[in-house]
Amino acid sequence: MTRASRIFAILVAAVLVVGGIVYAVTRGGDGGGGGTTTTTGTPTAPAGALVVRFAYSPEKEQLIAPLIARYNQESHEQGGRRVFVQGEVVASGAAADGVVDGSLKVALWSPASSFWGRLVNWRADRPLVDDTNPSLVRTPLVIAMWEPMARALGWPGKQLGWADLARLARSPRGWAAYGHPEWGDFKLGHTNPEFSTSGLSAVAAQYYSSTGKVEGLTLADVRDPKVRRQVRDIQRAVVHYGDTTLYFADQLAALGPGFASAVAMEEVTLLDYNLNKAKGGQRLAAIYPREGTFYSDNPLIALNAPWASPEQRAAAKGFADWLVKEVTPAAAAASYLRPAATGATPAAPITRANLVDPAQPRRALSVPSPEVLDAIRTAWLADRKPARIEVVLDTSGSMADEGKFLAAQRGLVDFLKRLQPQDEVGLTTFSDKPVRVAAPRPLRVARADLIRRVQGLFPDGGTALYDTALHAWEDLLPTLSRDRISAVVLLTDGQDTSSQTTLGGLTRTLRERGAGGEYQLRIFTIAYGSDADRAVLKDIAAITSGRAYEGDPDTIAQVYKQISSFF
Repeated sequence: MTRASRIFAILVAAVLVVGGIVYAVTRGGDGGGGGTTTTTGTPTAPAGALVVRFAYSPEKEQLIAPLIARYNQESHEQGGRRVFVQGEVVASGAAADGVVDGSLKVALWSPASSFWGRLVNWRADRPLVDDTNPSLVRTPLVIAMWEPMARALGWPGKQLGWADLARLARSPRGWAAYGHPEWGDFKLGHTNPEFSTSGLSAVAAQYYSSTGKVEGLTLADVRDPKVRRQVRDIQRAVVHYGDTTLYFADQLAALGPGFASAVAMEEVTLLDYNLNKAKGGQRLAAIYPREGTFYSDNPLIALNAPWASPEQRAAAKGFADWLVKEVTPAAAAASYLRPAATGATPAAPITRANLVDPAQPRRALSVPSPEVLDAIRTAWLADRKPARIEVVLDTSGSMADEGKFLAAQRGLVDFLKRLQPQDEVGLTTFSDKPVRVAAPRPLRVARADLIRRVQGLFPDGGTALYDTALHAWEDLLPTLSRDRISAVVLLTDGQDTSSQTTLGGLTRTLRERGAGGEYQLRIFTIAYGSDADRAVLKDIAAITSGRAYEGDPDTIAQVYKQISSFF
């Protein structure tokens, strides 16, 4: 794989469609990875109209969809033909991938950040994207921290940054060093930089902080052992990674400060949380790192692509110009976004009353070159917090139907290949009863053996789902520590037929033994095929603060890929 392909690959992983389920995104930030396409505005073009396909990232849907509908109603023309804009919500990474391989034939594109355009040109090795493009709206990356915790660190009088978080992460006393032993260790969340714009931005910002630079990050900087060590210290505080900041916001709403002390997210997501999700008055303070942060500038890109005719490109530029005029500061703020112009004053609700600062950030970081981004990704893979995972595979007789078992084996093997040598992975199978095939061991010594064992499995017998979920969870529970992200990843295609444990007994044990601990053992469930007990699997995931997925033989590889974003 070329360097260009490697860096592009870290930004094109699918993050919004899992097993055929579309996750609704409202003001939630662009996960930065792949996604689905949702058509917005008037669905059918008038006869003879000049159709302009327009793909834009999900966090702008509430802003853009009504404007597309209004534009189409106004009957604009290009070359004597009525222009009809067909809006499609596509996450930035998926759109970038589609533009490069030609599967997304749009004339106009608005990803979350301009660096997607640079990466598209580099990957395609041709100028599909102009060097400069108008920006529609902006939103900065912030560190969202519970207000009492931020105040304990000196906010708002003291401008905080990544260096403060590094000190907290290194401290064996945690929050006790700031007079709050009841808060325990400092716990951080950010999305996976292989899947997400915000995650890659957060890690790149940590490298900038460790070097004291705001631009010109070099390969030597990223490879400096002292710099790597400082970034590694911050990573040790991570609760887990993930695909989108929306997921983190939902977890904060459900679990409060016990889930995480702080999460790196876009300002738009923080505002949505404070205004719509905060419970019991617990709000998040926006920390704009004193070392600097990145903006998502949401460019409007009329593509120089062979599928876009000169008339469509001209119409795309005309619509882009119209959009820029229509999206006033007030219109942007209604979707919790900032005006496009650098230095323009944001409108309410981007106010200090909502724990954001319209005068911040004072420093904007320069996006590193593709080569440096690739080096950051490689270093992060080696330095990120390691995982301890029990993978659980249903080997009941029904798995033999419709090619399910072979596809599940392949998906699980791909999952094992995605994890890092420092990760510890064990394997449990089940039909009539659970069988622990292998206890967790580091993949640097166990990967080949685990893959061989998975490939040697065959389906037969019943489905002891409840016994197995409890068995796998209890096997890992005594090993919880601050040094590893612990989880069970469980796939089943059916409903329980063989367990001695009842559903009530399972859920009661998960609640009672999983509550109140400093570290969480999550169960990620996969309802595989049409006969799987979706409701039960969803409950198991929810009780353990994991996530429930659905898949089939065609999508299971993508589901496992999605779950890998949490590690």
